[in-house]
Parts: sequence; structure tokens; C-alpha cells
Amino acid sequence: MKDAYHIPVLLNKSVEGLNINPSGIYADLTFGGGGHSEEILKRLSSGKLFAFDQDSDVTENVR
Repeated sequence: MKDAYHIPVLLNKSVEGLNINPSGIYADLTFGGGGHSEEILKRLSSGKLFAFDQDSDVTENVR
């Protein structure tokens, strides 16, 4: 994630609420600055995460 484009709200609480399966498949439909996606990816071993956002400038935040 690039410099603080957006500070995720309730990051840990919301990601913990997902009860992530390390091999599961997930979608972030409001990618924004990538904060939630980054935290989800930390919890995946063989799973997949698909991220989308309607704002074209968010592509600058993707590694």
C-alpha cells in the first residue's frame, strides 16, 4: 500500500469478523487504499483475493 491514501476504519475488527479461511476466496469491492485487502492477504496462504473499485486512481495503490 502506498502512503496513507486512506486510513481503514475498524480494520482489525472488520477483518476478524470475516473468520478468514486461509485457502478461501474473497472479494474487496471497495479497494480504495488497499488497507483491508492488505490485512486479508496477510491471513491467506493458498487463498485468493479479488479487489475492485470504481475509482480509476486506486490502481496507483496496487503493488
